[in-house]
Amino acid sequence: MQARYRFALPVLVVLFMFFAGCIHSPAETTAPATPQTVVTPLPPTAPAACSLTPGPRQTLPAYEDVSITVDRNTITNNPTITVRFDGGLGNGMVQRMTVTIIRSDCVTEQQFRDNPVVGTSITQMGTLDTDRVIVVLVMTSGDQYTVIDQNYPFPVRMG
Repeated sequence: MQARYRFALPVLVVLFMFFAGCIHSPAETTAPATPQTVVTPLPPTAPAACSLTPGPRQTLPAYEDVSITVDRNTITNNPTITVRFDGGLGNGMVQRMTVTIIRSDCVTEQQFRDNPVVGTSITQMGTLDTDRVIVVLVMTSGDQYTVIDQNYPFPVRMG
């Protein structure tokens, strides 16, 4: 009789587990339907005219304040624009200095320097007319500030 219980007991345990939901076949999962995105190409447009109108500037917080100087070369065969990082209280907090020059002939040039130190400069070619200079600083905090957005006319010599 004990042999009968030895066989019946495991069968009963398996049956209880089966009916209790402990043993079940894995349910077939269906992948959720992904919406189809339709890409509609935009009609070709004429290139946007360059803007020499300065935009808004932002003031750095006092603890991150730095000085930046913009100089124009007055020699007509080499009208360069030099942007120089002069440092300040926020020296060491500037992660990247990006200089964008929008020339009066609508040519746009952009250069950057990572972790600028006092004396770091970026020189780009300007024109003999008014050029727009934009300087954007990215701080180590991740904040981004447009500190210079101004037109710089080529100096006219009298005489």
